[in-house]
Amino acid sequence: MSTATIPVIEATVRERTGTRYTARLRKEGRLPVVVYGHGLDPLHLSVDNDEINELLHQHAHLLNVKVDGKEETVVLKDAQWDHMSSHIIHLDLARVNLSEEVTVEVDLVFTGDAIGLKTAGAIIEHPLSTLEITCKASDIPEMIKVDVSALEAGESLSVADLKLPAGIVAATDEEAVVAAVQVMAEVPDEDTEAAGDEPEVIGRPAKEEDED
Repeated sequence: MSTATIPVIEATVRERTGTRYTARLRKEGRLPVVVYGHGLDPLHLSVDNDEINELLHQHAHLLNVKVDGKEETVVLKDAQWDHMSSHIIHLDLARVNLSEEVTVEVDLVFTGDAIGLKTAGAIIEHPLSTLEITCKASDIPEMIKVDVSALEAGESLSVADLKLPAGIVAATDEEAVVAAVQVMAEVPDEDTEAAGDEPEVIGRPAKEEDED
C-alpha cells in the first residue's frame, strides 16, 4: 500500500479541550480526535463525523490526516463509544510509518453456510467479531474472511485454525473460539411433560365374594 491509496481526511485544530467543548463539537457534526506518537506533541483535532464514520464503515485502518495543508499518516488505535455503544464519541490515532509493525483490530467476515446447520436444533455462534493482528502498517487487511461452510454440528473454529494472509500474525489467543455450531437441547412440550408427571392410580383389589 502506498500513501497515494490511503484516504485523506481534513482535520481542524481544536481551540481547546474539555467535556463541554467536545460536546458542542459533536452537536455541530464534528468528532474529536487526538493524534500522537513518534515522540511528537499530540494534536487535538476534530474531523467531520459523517466522513470519518463512512471511512470506518469501509474498514479503513490507515488515514492521512490533513491539517493546514500538511498530511500525517496515522493508524486507528482506539475508539470510544457512548454509553449505548451506538455512536463513536472520540478517536485515538497514532502516527505510523508504512514499514513499521503495528497491532490493530480488524473485522471478521463470515462466509458460507455451515453444513452442521442441517442438523435439527443446530445454530451457529460467533463469539469473536474482530481479530487482533500484528503486521506491517502497509499490510493491514480491510477484513479477515472466515469460511464456516465445513463446520459440522458440535464443531468449532479457533483462532489457530484461521488461514491468515502472509506477513500477518494473530495477536488474539490462538485457542479463542471464532465460530461454533451448537445443537440446542430439545425442550419437552408442556402438555407432554404434564401428562408424564401424573401419578399412577392404583385401583383397590376387588373384594372376593364370601363363600357360601
